[in-house]
Amino acid sequence: MNATIAATAATNESRHAAFSFSRSAVASWLVGAAAFLAFAAVADRLMDGAWLAPQLAETWRVSEDPAAAAGQWFTAFLLMILRAIPGSGPQTLVLVTCAAGAGITALLHYRMRGRGWGKLAAAAAAAAIALNPVMLIMASTGSTLLLNVVLVGLVALAFDRASTVGDAQSLMGIGLSLAALVLTEPGAVYILLPLLVLLPLGLRDVQDAASATALFLLTHFPAFIAVLGILVAAATLGEPPKFALLRWSSPMHGVDGAVNAPWLAAHGGHFVDPLTILLGWYLMAVPVAVMPLLHLGLNSAERGKPAITLLAILCGPLAGAAATFYWHIADPVWACAVGLAFVLAWLSSRVLGLLERAAALALLWLGVALAWSPLWMWSEPARQGWLAALVGR
Repeated sequence: MNATIAATAATNESRHAAFSFSRSAVASWLVGAAAFLAFAAVADRLMDGAWLAPQLAETWRVSEDPAAAAGQWFTAFLLMILRAIPGSGPQTLVLVTCAAGAGITALLHYRMRGRGWGKLAAAAAAAAIALNPVMLIMASTGSTLLLNVVLVGLVALAFDRASTVGDAQSLMGIGLSLAALVLTEPGAVYILLPLLVLLPLGLRDVQDAASATALFLLTHFPAFIAVLGILVAAATLGEPPKFALLRWSSPMHGVDGAVNAPWLAAHGGHFVDPLTILLGWYLMAVPVAVMPLLHLGLNSAERGKPAITLLAILCGPLAGAAATFYWHIADPVWACAVGLAFVLAWLSSRVLGLLERAAALALLWLGVALAWSPLWMWSEPARQGWLAALVGR
């Protein structure tokens, strides 16, 4: 009798869990659908003007030129698949990024619900993320930046898991995600630098030079092989290593694109000034980046792994400033997008208290308000074109 009662209770509990999972998944799908409509509405406004079409055409042409693709193989492969679809064209890129942005929003909502966020709070947080200009720009323009941000988020999740668990699987996850990022994101080498410095700080088992060397080899060797493969591939096209590195590190691997960038014309070759500007813009658009720091002060378990907190606040601006110093990013929104990926990875993997969730929600909406204010990077030519196309000026 007792066994029967226990079996019945277990069955009812599993059914309840499955029903709760189904309801949570449906809610996340609805949030994703709403985000898709918002992104599509913005994209439709942009398509009405003449600002977006040349950029889409330039991205669409990358897969036609092996030299221009250089090491950006993953992106070029996805573009090749899209080009093989009958009736596809540059506008297909916008549909893909709108759908991908909606999927990211739905996934964030689902992970938040699984970590104690209420229905309305999780929906409000997802709405703030979707309406942030950084997310809107990535999702509505058909840019490959959204794919890069997804991979940066995977790197952040792998780094966080390594900081928490520290097993071989998590370290291999860092190495593979970094290698995938190098094969996709032109500025990935500048994201590697903060990770390289903070990796020993994130793993408490690193106590001597031998363990630190083994750690670096395990996590960065795949990325090194990816860079080496890029150079070898460029050499087969007749490019010397120095020029191959310049092509690979430049935006979309085009040297001319770096030369004609107003951001680089004003700040290229400098580090401190771009870092200050990018940090200010980043904290305006993503003020929730201070939440890991607050959580670090309130949670003793977090104080043993401060690296992910420092990465959430500094990785984007540091990577952007380093890339600007070497003349390798044409658009400063890249730094904000990299930082946003780290913060969202952290936010979706933490169980926060009620007051912390309220603070995070308030900071997410504060970021929406500040990023849409004239104080943000709207004076940049790329932002002026996007905003003018959006409002129809």
